[in-house]
Amino acid sequence: MSAPGQAERLEEKPFLEHLEDLRRTIIKALCAFGCAFLVSIPLTLRGYTLDLLKRPLMRAICREGGNPVQAALLPTLSPAGGIAVAMKVSAETALVISLPVILYLIGVFILPALTQKERRYFGPVLGGGTLMFYGGMAFCYFTTLPWTIQFFWSFNRLMGIGNLWTINEYVTFVSRMLIAFGLVFEFPLVVLSLVRAGVLGYRVLSEKRRYAIVFIFVLAAVMTPGPDVVSQIVMALPLLLLYEICVWGARLMERCEA
Repeated sequence: MSAPGQAERLEEKPFLEHLEDLRRTIIKALCAFGCAFLVSIPLTLRGYTLDLLKRPLMRAICREGGNPVQAALLPTLSPAGGIAVAMKVSAETALVISLPVILYLIGVFILPALTQKERRYFGPVLGGGTLMFYGGMAFCYFTTLPWTIQFFWSFNRLMGIGNLWTINEYVTFVSRMLIAFGLVFEFPLVVLSLVRAGVLGYRVLSEKRRYAIVFIFVLAAVMTPGPDVVSQIVMALPLLLLYEICVWGARLMERCEA
């Protein structure tokens, strides 16, 4: 019999059994994605998802005194462009919908490798990661994305350049911005998890702030859909604020543990 309070040790599985568990996890994740894809296709074909993505552009055109029909009827340069956009939007919508299930399946796969103490944080980390991802997308959609589109539209007109955006390029830009913000908003969760594990601390985060600033701008340059500096700065600024929140969050966690 094991001593009271001692964590039960799981029997180590052979390597092939781990591969079988991984195969089952991948199949379940693909099934979750497939079901979400079947749900997202009607939403895309009926125009609900595309209308949601084009709304920031329509508002930008209206502010410039233009005709919002231009945004509603963005052209494509390919005969199969509409099908390509529909599949792309449906696939990305399915990924966003099925993300909590996929994260849960990944967590269940790695759960046996965690200690009893680490397993207690499984639920909060999973829930927090999901909320931060959706929160990052919402932040981008309601604040960053409208401002960015308005800036590019107005700047092109100021330069005497016609805004002949295609639906393919616009959807790619918007979807990458949304998903990128969702991913980078996981940054505080990763940092605070490392603080909880004892890998990082308030003093390290505070003293290495200048290196973190460089890393944030490099990360923003990698995650933004275009090479323009404006998009990179727009993404880097919220990340800098999130880093400061992590610094003070680490200080609060250390005080609570003291």
